Amino acid sequence: MDDYTKAPGDYGFFDPVTKRYTRVSEVMLIDEDQKFVERRIVPPASGPERLGPLVDWTPDVFFTPSALSRRYEEVNVPTSYGTAPAWLFTGKNPDVWVIHIHGSWTDRAIMFRDVHAFSPLGFTSLVPSFRSDPEVSPPQAETSHLGQTEWRDVESAVAYAVAHGAKRIILSGWSMGGTMALLTAERSAYRKQIAGMVLVGPVTSWRKAITAGAARAGVPAAGAGLVMRLLQTPFFAKLVGLEEAIDFDALEWADVEGRVTVPTLVLHSKADQEVPLENSTAFQKANPDTVTLVPFQKAHHTQEWNASPSAFSSELTGWVSKMISTDQG
Repeated sequence: MDDYTKAPGDYGFFDPVTKRYTRVSEVMLIDEDQKFVERRIVPPASGPERLGPLVDWTPDVFFTPSALSRRYEEVNVPTSYGTAPAWLFTGKNPDVWVIHIHGSWTDRAIMFRDVHAFSPLGFTSLVPSFRSDPEVSPPQAETSHLGQTEWRDVESAVAYAVAHGAKRIILSGWSMGGTMALLTAERSAYRKQIAGMVLVGPVTSWRKAITAGAARAGVPAAGAGLVMRLLQTPFFAKLVGLEEAIDFDALEWADVEGRVTVPTLVLHSKADQEVPLENSTAFQKANPDTVTLVPFQKAHHTQEWNASPSAFSSELTGWVSKMISTDQG
């Protein structure tokens, strides 16, 4: 039992022994003495008869694309290095596509929650993989480049969408996926088709995110600063397995005024410990004409949907509907 398994909302767990996922919802009982938490299984009586000694807790509650009850197919997005597998969910509106951009140290399945939140709008959804994912062919980067190289795969997904009829595109990025969305909106050859962005717990300043992470780990700010300076040098970057040095100035939006020109919605929890809400507050303050910030009360990093699926979907669909309507007219 920990803060994650006690958190209110909808979550899932995976039993590596039975290879089964189970969805759980509201907390029924917390026993602090016995370190025990009891939650309602969704749907009732669908859980396993017994569990292995250890299970993996996950914010994913859909587990497979078929669980979203939408027509979908597996497609391959052409990239500069080969192909990147993607799920394509067909919508009633083929003119508007959403590119769902997952963050680092996760995979594309984590974005099923995002596809679900967008579903009432009837848009087409594309959930691509990126060069740091093990499923791309041929295999590429073994480590994250903080979005600096991965954004090019978002560009490939945008190009795929346009080639298949997309007239307007929404970039929806979670965590580092927010970095990738921001870079794509600035650098894409299809900038005119990008109508807006939805960012969830986004990294809008890697300097701030790394400094905050170091503080949580008890590392002095000077130590974090030294690491960032080293990552900006080609020699050290290559030494740690990066293809290129990190340009932290190019990955800074929170303290740069007016850099964001695309209408942007940010959904971010006040309880986010990995990417503090203060980063998004600074980001919105720097871009008051284009960025709308909606803070959530109690949710861990990129678990705003889990804490309150209805509130999350309502904020998202309300803003997007207004933004698309304004864009049309």
